[in-house]
Amino acid sequence: MQGNERIPRGIPGRLQRTLIFMVLPFVCASCGIMPEEEELPAAPVIRSYEAAEYEQALVMRGDMILTKKVKCTYASAKQEKYSFSLGGMYIDKVYVSEGQQVKKGTLLAELEQGDLPRQISDGEYALRALQVGRAYLPEYQRLDRERQDAIIADMEGQIKELMAWSRNYEPGEPEGAAYVDRANAVLIQQIELEKQKDADAQTNEKQLQEADDAVYIAGIRLQELKEELRERQIYADINGTVTYLQKMKEGERSVKGKVFVTVADLDTVVFTVKGEDAGYFPVGTQATVLCEKKEYPAQSVDPSVLGLAEQQEGDEPMAYLQLLQPDPTLENGVSGTIEVILDQREDVLYVPRDAIKAAEGAKFVYMLDENGLRVLREIATGLEDGEYVEILSGLEEGDSVIIN
Repeated sequence: MQGNERIPRGIPGRLQRTLIFMVLPFVCASCGIMPEEEELPAAPVIRSYEAAEYEQALVMRGDMILTKKVKCTYASAKQEKYSFSLGGMYIDKVYVSEGQQVKKGTLLAELEQGDLPRQISDGEYALRALQVGRAYLPEYQRLDRERQDAIIADMEGQIKELMAWSRNYEPGEPEGAAYVDRANAVLIQQIELEKQKDADAQTNEKQLQEADDAVYIAGIRLQELKEELRERQIYADINGTVTYLQKMKEGERSVKGKVFVTVADLDTVVFTVKGEDAGYFPVGTQATVLCEKKEYPAQSVDPSVLGLAEQQEGDEPMAYLQLLQPDPTLENGVSGTIEVILDQREDVLYVPRDAIKAAEGAKFVYMLDENGLRVLREIATGLEDGEYVEILSGLEEGDSVIIN
């Protein structure tokens, strides 16, 4: 043994060697000589059971209303749209404004007229002159015939008188022969005048026909001028209110066929409902029309009130809802809606529609019991308004039902 090193008693040498080898790895590990031991994975954590979460709703009590939105269209039973018949011409004058009431025959607007007014004035004067001449022509002809008849009658008297004088002389006497010659001369004049009278009669017929033709042609020409002027003008065909007028700039020209002004009889303005939905509005029914975010009180009226013919069998059903307060700013053809009450219930139980389930002809809901478990409850339902369903039996007010 070297130095002071001692081996404890009682520990055999073999055991000593064993202890040294057992302690050595720990010493070496602390010194970084031995390799690191592989780290074992962590043990899984076992979580407790988590109950499923449900969206729920309460069974409520109140009033239910089943409604339907019915479409309708705004129109006037008596409405006229006007446009110019000529295009590319300067718009000369506009005599009305929107909202103005007009009577049938009122001049609303007109294009440039040029020389037409003077031509029409001259044409009217010429026509009146021809008409007056035609009216007096038969009288002139009658007076001429009477004059001819008077001359012929006078000639007959002269012939009788001359022949009577000739009989005062013996045959062959020069004076008597002279009276006979004069009588013959008058007779020849009479014959010629009667021929002229017959010719004049034919001429008179021709004159009358020519006068009629002249009046007719002058009338046609004047009518053409007036129609040409009428094409440049717009007149109201009905009594009513100007509901539309084209906005204009100075020097603007006309556009053929484009609506320039609209006149409507606001007493006949209605919202119309066609088809099966018309049955919701028997005559006398009052309703509120929602159109362009405004409400319009209206009442269903008989077509005869609007000046329309009664509906015939086979015609598409039509309801006419007349506005109680006409609005001239509404444009023809705009759409509106009317909410119609189909059914309603007062003081009833109801739940959201999504809570109702159905299977094999039965209806039921899901609920949670006291342990938070989902259970089934059979129910009976009534009115459905699209969002909620009436509960007739199976639930109580305040119950909670699952809706997802």
